[in-house]
Amino acid sequence: MQRNLFMTAVLILCFAAISARSEVACISHSLPPTMSNRVEASSEHHLYVVPNAASNEALGVFATVSDALRQAEAFADDSLWTTIHIPPGVYWLDDPDDPAIRKPAPGEHTPFGLKVRLNRTRLIGMGDSPENVVLACNRGQTQGADGNFTMLHITGDDIQAENLTFGNYCNVDLDYERDPQQSRPRRADAIVQAQLVICNGDRYEARRCRFISRLNLCPFAGARHALFVDCYFECTDDALCGTGTYRHCRFTFFSSKPFYATSPQGAVFDDCDIHSKVHGVQYLTKVSDPVTMRNCRWTSDDPNLTIEWTRKPNPKKRCLMENCTLNGKPLDVPMPPDVPMPVTTPTLPMMNQLALTAGRWTLDAYKPADTADYEWGVDTTRPAWCYGEGVDGAEGCYGMIQSVRGARMMYTGKADEHYDNQTLTVALAPCKSAGQGFGSATGQYLDICIKFDTQTLTGYGLRFIRTPAYDKAVEVSLVDYSAGTITPLCTPAKCVLFRKGCRVTLSARGSVLTALIENGDQQQQLTATIPHPNSFGGIHIQHTGSTGASATVIQSLNCTYE
Repeated sequence: MQRNLFMTAVLILCFAAISARSEVACISHSLPPTMSNRVEASSEHHLYVVPNAASNEALGVFATVSDALRQAEAFADDSLWTTIHIPPGVYWLDDPDDPAIRKPAPGEHTPFGLKVRLNRTRLIGMGDSPENVVLACNRGQTQGADGNFTMLHITGDDIQAENLTFGNYCNVDLDYERDPQQSRPRRADAIVQAQLVICNGDRYEARRCRFISRLNLCPFAGARHALFVDCYFECTDDALCGTGTYRHCRFTFFSSKPFYATSPQGAVFDDCDIHSKVHGVQYLTKVSDPVTMRNCRWTSDDPNLTIEWTRKPNPKKRCLMENCTLNGKPLDVPMPPDVPMPVTTPTLPMMNQLALTAGRWTLDAYKPADTADYEWGVDTTRPAWCYGEGVDGAEGCYGMIQSVRGARMMYTGKADEHYDNQTLTVALAPCKSAGQGFGSATGQYLDICIKFDTQTLTGYGLRFIRTPAYDKAVEVSLVDYSAGTITPLCTPAKCVLFRKGCRVTLSARGSVLTALIENGDQQQQLTATIPHPNSFGGIHIQHTGSTGASATVIQSLNCTYE
């Protein structure tokens, strides 16, 4: 009897609060069917989100989803399940109007909207569809955050979600048809890492949920086992949960590698519908890892789309496709036979050469002063450069590759030489294939300089830099180095040529500095006046970007003097 009186009090309070907002009552409907293994209500904690109501812990009523999650934390060590009931609406787990830049907590690398420790917790949307109940944020790397902003971090086991939308609307418009006043345009057009939910635990489950973002979607990323049933996903690269089993789900892929990697057991797709907006080749993983697809239906914008597991499949990482179609036709993507992998040229580390010696090259790593706002240090324990083959967009291209962040190479001119006109031609192959050049817009650039004094870091050059303005291009400008202080000599310009096949010709003739950037039959030229012509003849190449899939292959260098 006491239990019934308690639940009646909660319902009356919910009805009153919701009626005051002229909303459809969140708890007037009977609860929707819950997930598997649900226990009886009498052995659960029930928390109710009632917007604009005063939170009442005793009644289990909370004004925000964040408050309800905080209360659920108090039950994390309890043996009972906790269910959070959420009525229709848009719930921001991070204030979208706060101008402050979100930064990682001390000792961490990722900024989060909310971090909670939960066990045996359900989040249930009370709307007619998952579109009606939205958990939202709108920040990403360099767009309202310093780092790959993530809406929610959960530590704990046995987490279930049903009938909800998880959305990071940093690069996607929030269209809330139920109440257009709660709609919101995306923060920026350039697509950056904008993440949803990162987990540290086991047994995560979502049913009838939507996961909306673009780059690095992260739906329950980090869960040791994750199950998604009747869910929908929108994403670009490095996005899906690699430990996931996806049943009766729908996907829209906006780029070619929705997984970075999976897991030893592999990701599984069962009876799913997948639409690719890619033109050319659609891959599943960035690195070779197991994937299983059964009874799946692919469709595509490109009628000639090809589907492959990964760019370089490893026969040891077994993939399986059964009874799948592409645009209504049978689809079978085989794996290569289980034979020894072909011998490839190994990556060869190049020993650091730290001395500045006339007529010789210096190979080291250095953190320029204009990257001081970004927390990274120089790794002096490894060679800064290696020789090998690039990856992803630079596949098949060989040359010098950065092994650590801040990798630098310099040629010191001879002290007894007077250098007048100088021309340097460099062939480049960025590993990023879309033209963005670098991992993120966090002070990541490549400077190529001539007329350079390596002792004082003085000279002139060309800078390629990733900025928040573009996700498929970089900005380029001519720059002046003066004792290590770098200033632009011209207005930065958008450049879409910084991809495999890029060729740069940098020339200083008298007081004129010119850069010609070419890729295939496309060209872009920049010109500026040299404020202080010099007689230096050195070369300086500085890379401040991430390594690996964000590196740039220096394929060749050719320098002439007149």
